[in-house]
This record gives sequence, structure tokens and C-alpha cells, in this order.
Amino acid sequence: MLTFDLHFHANIHRMPERSKALRLQKLRWHMERSGIDYIASTEHAYKRPLEAYQRLSEAAEGLKTEILPGVEAVSAEGIDVIYLYPTEDDLKRGLEDLQTFRWSVLDLGRIAADTGALTIVPHPFHIGKSSAGNILSRRAYKQLLRMTDYIEIHNGSALNVERRLSRSRAKFFFKKARVKLDKTLNLPLNDRGEGLGWAVSSDAHYPGEQYLVGRTDREIAPGDDVFGFLKQRIRFDYQEVSTLAEDPLMSNTHLLRSFQGVMKEALVKEYVKTKGRAGTLATLGLYYGLFQVS
Repeated sequence: MLTFDLHFHANIHRMPERSKALRLQKLRWHMERSGIDYIASTEHAYKRPLEAYQRLSEAAEGLKTEILPGVEAVSAEGIDVIYLYPTEDDLKRGLEDLQTFRWSVLDLGRIAADTGALTIVPHPFHIGKSSAGNILSRRAYKQLLRMTDYIEIHNGSALNVERRLSRSRAKFFFKKARVKLDKTLNLPLNDRGEGLGWAVSSDAHYPGEQYLVGRTDREIAPGDDVFGFLKQRIRFDYQEVSTLAEDPLMSNTHLLRSFQGVMKEALVKEYVKTKGRAGTLATLGLYYGLFQVS
């Protein structure tokens, strides 16, 4: 049996060096404890994904776990797509084409082919604003799936929220949100596309948040590598590696921490988008002579 987590965030961006070291030490402890075979470092494109991969790889040295290079990029349409690469150098080259808000999902297939990437559509119906199934029409969503390699059938970031809502007295006021959470935790078959691999991922942003990951009984053939193995579009099953906290206080703490992280990422994305628009306007202004240049 092999275990894979194809959506994971070291989440060390903008942290002081001492805090980074502590975070990475905790991540190493949890990796050693869980014994997951392969973890894809898929930090957001606006949070220095190359550094995240390098530091996470260093933290995993000597462990059973192997770190795979990747990035969770956001398209001009605001849709998240994960790109996985064979090597660190491939990731470096790939990032040049995946600058935040500067590529289109219409070009997903071409970018993947040009950069040698495998692609995953993560959390297609999550309650967030960057989910493909929420942004695109049904037809466009199906077209997107035809261009990708994997669809994420389970995203663990919804586990704590779903549990909290299911136990809330006000749960009947959140029917739409619960439908999206259910789809995020177990994507219906008719939303999985045709011929795609199935990713079961944690989307963990903090140590200890890997609850369910992907499991397969298939083996990597002698002479093949893990990237070649993933090219076969494996349909992963569920493997529990840790359990959710039962203590309500701990559960609420995790929820607040996650909410804070989501808000920070939203602010960073908005800043990147605004900065990009300002740069575009300035370029157009200079080109058309709207601004004088000394």
C-alpha cells in the first residue's frame, strides 16, 4: 500500500526565521508520525511555493516521506488549479507561466504540456470563492475536467467546518453551505469527469491537519518514478492517518485558525490583483501617451 497527499501547504510565507524553523520542526514530527509515503508541496503561487518546497524537503530528510514539487496557482478567472512537477527545476520553470491572475484556465492544457506538469482541480465545489464548479458553468466545468489529470474527490479542509455545522442548532440555516461541504468531502461521481485520477487530499495549512489522504494498492514499477506512476491517473481510496479533535474548544480553535488563514490569503490575493491592475493601467497610460515621461 502507498499513501499520497497531493495537496499540502507548508504555510511558512512571511514568517520570521525562528517561527519557520519551529513550524517545520512540527511538520517533520507529524510526517514521521503519519508515515505518509508522498506529500505534494502545493503552496499558493503568491506565497513563494519554491521556498515552501525546498524547506519542506529539508524537513523531511531522513524520513520515509518524499516531498513532491508543486504549486496551487490561481487563474485570471480566480480558479485554483494544482500543478505537479517531476523536479525542482521543472517547478522553477513552471512558475514563470503561472503568475497569479496572469493565465487562463482555457490555457491549462497547453501550460501543463509546455511545462511537463500534471494537473489537479482541487475542491471544485468548496464554500470558498476559488472553486471551479462554483465559478464556471456546467459546460465549462466539464471542459476544464477534460484538460486536467486529476479531480480532488476529498478535501480535508472542510472536515472541521462540516462537523461544527452538523452539531449546530442553526444547521438548517446553512443548507447550501452543507451541500457544498458534502461535495468537498465526497465529490459525487457525476462531478468527477471521465478518465481522471481521483485525489484524496488534506489541503492542510497547519501541522497535524492531515486527517485523510489517498491510498492505493498499486505499486510503482521497477525503473519507474513516482511522477510516472501518477501519470497513470490513479484513483485513490481513503486512508485515515489521524483523527479530528473531539474537544469542542480545540475544534473551535482549529476553525478560528483556519478562518484567520483564509482571510489573510484573501487579502494577499486582493493585493496582488489590485497591484496587477495598477501595473496594467500604468503600462496602457504610457503606451497611449496619457502620462508624460520625462
